[in-house]
Amino acid sequence: MNNTLDSELFARTRAELQLHDRAMSASSCGITIADATAPQLPLIYVNDAFARITGYSLDDSIGRNCRFLQRDDRDQPELLRLRACLQSGDDCTVLLRNYRKDGSLFWNELYTSPVHDSDGRLTHFVGVQTDVTARVEAEAALRRERDTLEKTLAQLRHTQAMLVHSEKMSALGQLVAGVAHEINNPIAFVNSNLHSLQRTLDDVFDAYARLETITTARAGEGDARAIRVDADLDFVQSDVGDLMRASLGGLSRVKKIVDGLRTFARLDEAERKLADVRDNIDSTLILASVELRNRVRVMLELDGMPHLMCYPAELNQAFLNLIINAAQAIPESGTLTIGGWDEGDHVVMTFTDTGVGIPPEILPRIFEPFFTTKPIGKGTGLGLAIAYQIVTERHHGTLTVDSTPDVGTTFTITLPKSLQGLHD
Repeated sequence: MNNTLDSELFARTRAELQLHDRAMSASSCGITIADATAPQLPLIYVNDAFARITGYSLDDSIGRNCRFLQRDDRDQPELLRLRACLQSGDDCTVLLRNYRKDGSLFWNELYTSPVHDSDGRLTHFVGVQTDVTARVEAEAALRRERDTLEKTLAQLRHTQAMLVHSEKMSALGQLVAGVAHEINNPIAFVNSNLHSLQRTLDDVFDAYARLETITTARAGEGDARAIRVDADLDFVQSDVGDLMRASLGGLSRVKKIVDGLRTFARLDEAERKLADVRDNIDSTLILASVELRNRVRVMLELDGMPHLMCYPAELNQAFLNLIINAAQAIPESGTLTIGGWDEGDHVVMTFTDTGVGIPPEILPRIFEPFFTTKPIGKGTGLGLAIAYQIVTERHHGTLTVDSTPDVGTTFTITLPKSLQGLHD
């Protein structure tokens, strides 16, 4: 009776083991069992899927540690994590570069789990290996496509920014040219009339002086003196002279502003030429005077700045953007110092303000097109991006920034003096 029961139990157990073996063999995942009691954790079982995935047969695999699948490609961070989990007896899932018997690469997502006996002793490790090469390659393709799209988007933003800049410069140039032309005509007219009026008044006072001499000789000094006192001619003559000088001085200032606008736009200088950087800065400051007003004191330290081969109109635009950015960074009153010096084969210019500074977390993004911290309607996010493009791409220079919150910001421009590398 007992023999019969033992035979039935043995047959049932054997059938269950065969079923388990067939199930493991039918799995699409490679399944391995390693002996955890042996120093090298040798494999004691591999299923058919393992052989299909790796190309290694049962005879090729039994008795070896699974590390043979990595060959010489051992510099994989995931291997360190796998070894740590094997030593601690923990579950682990890692992604490894493995190699088939024919040498071809495949990506193996390996899950390992410890097996303990009834006394809690670690006896084996079960490994489930899944070939995820298609997934990894698809993810890599998606990353490449994403990188390509990001580069394309950045280029589109750059192009859009340059188109906006080009349109603004064209509109500005036409506006400045029109304003300069319209203002120059009445300035020339009024200036000419004032000079003529001054000559006429000089003639009138001279004629009166001669008449006074004649009158004094004939009628006596008293009558002529009375007329001069009654008309207060001494004051009138002095005051008219002051008025004429003040009016001509005002016209000279207006003409200087108009000349500054024309110098800034430089519609006739689309191509590179040798330009006086100091003149460029002066004309740009005239245009930025509304933003600077009386609250931002500008200090120029540009003595000894050489003439520079450049695109003057574009460089003026870069200067204007940096000056306006500095003015807007100063909430009430402060100082903007514009310095420059010659360093042999290149020149260096600095724009240092005493404004609120730039927070460190946004400092790396300030040259990105359309990035702005200003409220909607207050900024386009193009000023610094355009200045960066003009300096780096058009002039092959560098534009860097150094800022300390609540202290101020310094933008540094380095421009080559050589013609080499510049293009029309």
